[in-house]
Amino acid sequence: MLWEGPENRRSPRIRSKIFVRYHRLIDSSMPLEYRKSFIRNINAFGLLLETDEVLPIGSEIKLLFTLPGLGKEIMAIGRVVHLEELDFNTRYQVGVAFQKLEGVDQEEIKKRIEMMDILHLLHLAHENKASDLHLTYGRPPILRVFGRLQPLDMEDLGSEELQTLIYSILTEEQIRRFEKWKELDFAFSPNPHIRFRVNVHLQRGNVEAVFRTIRPDIRSIAELGLPSVVADLAEKRKGIVIIAGPTGSGKTTTLAAMVDKINREREAVIICLENPIECLHTNIKSIVKQREIGTDTISFSTALRYALRQDPDVILIGELQDAESASVAITAAETGHLVLTSMHAPDCVQVLDRLIGMFPSHQRNQISMQLSNCLLGIVAQALLPRKSGEDRVVATEALIVTEAARSIIRENNTVQLRSIIETGGRYKMHTMQDSIRKLYNRGIISLEVAKEFCTDLDMLAEYATDKVNH
Repeated sequence: MLWEGPENRRSPRIRSKIFVRYHRLIDSSMPLEYRKSFIRNINAFGLLLETDEVLPIGSEIKLLFTLPGLGKEIMAIGRVVHLEELDFNTRYQVGVAFQKLEGVDQEEIKKRIEMMDILHLLHLAHENKASDLHLTYGRPPILRVFGRLQPLDMEDLGSEELQTLIYSILTEEQIRRFEKWKELDFAFSPNPHIRFRVNVHLQRGNVEAVFRTIRPDIRSIAELGLPSVVADLAEKRKGIVIIAGPTGSGKTTTLAAMVDKINREREAVIICLENPIECLHTNIKSIVKQREIGTDTISFSTALRYALRQDPDVILIGELQDAESASVAITAAETGHLVLTSMHAPDCVQVLDRLIGMFPSHQRNQISMQLSNCLLGIVAQALLPRKSGEDRVVATEALIVTEAARSIIRENNTVQLRSIIETGGRYKMHTMQDSIRKLYNRGIISLEVAKEFCTDLDMLAEYATDKVNH
């Protein structure tokens, strides 16, 4: 008998909807017809079956089913060890312990289930300090650890396996939304200590997913290694603050730290519009309302319009994606609210170029005028691998909108902002090159990493020479 001892409870088990044919093994000369049902979850020692008939505890049944990617039918003889009524006299949940397997051995099932067990894969991602887990067709599960892609020692994932794996954590409503729109973003917590931002998408007709690790605790601005100018901006009462950077540069984490600072230090109504909600805030001194796009509201622009009627002091917009959202955000800042948001851009100047470029050409002069009056500052950031190889460190660029900067923005002559940043040290402005140089001179990053991220190589070479001479 295969179902022995507590090991069966520790064995990986997947939630699934695998179709199965079965019948009871009873003494009868009459041929028995197979009934059709589906398996709710399975491990190497048994499975949980949903049926419309009572199967008495202790009875033996024969099952025929196929695991995704295995390519052959499994015949199992099992004994009923659990019976639970789901609906009054209509549906039952039946636990079956395997006694005999044909067509496959127990280790083969265990290996296949480990690959299909999403919780097992997420645990490996957490254990290896991965920032991301990629589930993609024709490759094994792949972790991104400190910026490098590391395939797990598993077989390549097939189309059917991928869909079973990913759908196992989706609700029926999420499956309907994904199959309608072909895209799905949500947050997933396998336990209170681990949280992931998930994107499900199609690639050449195959269901694929990326899981981004979210730290469950919200670190302070100082703990993140961010410059004090970020804290200064969080203390403002009205205007727009933009956090910029490429994908995976920690923009959401920085915004969460800014919200946390406000929440701890003053009384305010903070409305966060996110897609999805990643960092969870608890009300401290402030009221923090976190609304998820697609779940709590239809879109960023719709939520923004209604947010202005919800007595906000601070509005967090996960990302400025279009002219409509940007227009409402500017209006909110002009009417006395602090607006915190993010954009995908590598530096402060490109943030303004892209923001103004969202609008039709005939509106850009007006938008430039409005931004010159309400923009407080922009912080661009990037995450660089530490020399120790154990983690990544943040490098930043900061633009504070002084009177000189307002004049340049008003004239939509953003290229001149570079010299404002370079000479604005007394306002805590600094370039990305300045930040990278300091990290290198402090021995936190290697020369190779500095060269990769620093665009001004002459400046880097000069400081590298100074470091050697000193």
